[in-house]
Amino acid sequence: MFSLALKNPAFLAASLGTLISASLALGQAPAGPRASTDSQEPPSSTPPQTMELNITSVPPLGADRKIYVDQDCAILPDLNHALNPNQKMELKYDPVICHVEGAANSEHREEKAIGAELDRSRVDVREQEFVLENITMKPVVFNVLIRVGKGWVVDSDPQPKEMHGDIAVFEAHASAGEIVHLHVGVRHTKDLKPKPLPSPTAP
Repeated sequence: MFSLALKNPAFLAASLGTLISASLALGQAPAGPRASTDSQEPPSSTPPQTMELNITSVPPLGADRKIYVDQDCAILPDLNHALNPNQKMELKYDPVICHVEGAANSEHREEKAIGAELDRSRVDVREQEFVLENITMKPVVFNVLIRVGKGWVVDSDPQPKEMHGDIAVFEAHASAGEIVHLHVGVRHTKDLKPKPLPSPTAP
């Protein structure tokens, strides 16, 4: 029978057709892309709804949990950004975290008798009060950086924690959710021409 099948093309074709039909019946279809039988819904033309959240900005905190702000209440990434004036950065402000109240400039004269002369000077004072709020859930230390111009000196209590060149660094500790106030003042003294004191009247 086997030799007859090889010599009979019609029988060979019929046998191959029978084998292919049997394979299809057993689910062994030839390899190729299969159409998915899962039902697919057409894509919706309506965009998905989104939820908008308004969250108060949280300042950057290092391992020492310090918040750095400058004299204009700009929030700084770290101390190096304040000490390097050539470093470009995008300043961020948040009046909840830091704002200034009671900024004032004043001028007065100071006089002191030295020997037969009256030593005089004109004093310019600049003062401002920083209102600092800790919006985090843990204690933080505010570092307020004030640039002290040439000829000016710090004239406030407390004194700065440290000086970096002409940058005075003030510290203010705040517990979670606490609001603290920091008063900072600087003064500039200009010497005036002394005046001679009147001679004492002889008895």
